[in-house]
Amino acid sequence: MKRYSKQREIILDTLRKRNDHPTAEMLYKDILNIMPSIGIATVYRNLSALSDSGQILKIETKQGESDRFDGNINPHLHFQCLECNKIEDIFLNEDQVKELTEKLNEFADVINAETVTSKILIKGRCSECKDKIKL
Repeated sequence: MKRYSKQREIILDTLRKRNDHPTAEMLYKDILNIMPSIGIATVYRNLSALSDSGQILKIETKQGESDRFDGNINPHLHFQCLECNKIEDIFLNEDQVKELTEKLNEFADVINAETVTSKILIKGRCSECKDKIKL
């Protein structure tokens, strides 16, 4: 990670206080209340650096949509609703993590590869949107 900066600290702190997987623009609006002089380019640049260093997660959504960010770097999956675009965390217990890891290794074995890491984004309809469609 590069040298310390007040902007980066504020961006990281603001992101970690949120649970909604915001876009850079959403974070920028929050940060303006704390640091009115910050520019949107600074937010983008620091989010990229924080993601590259592993301090935050970048969630790449469908093409044409803004990337989303997660301050929680503990292992978990993401679910994105195709209707409302909400992103939710899915935390697994130890047995589920073990089972998933074994399956991912099996998939990699199909092409004689080795699994090192994974980012899983499940897409579908959240509980609210799923129920609306049934009505």
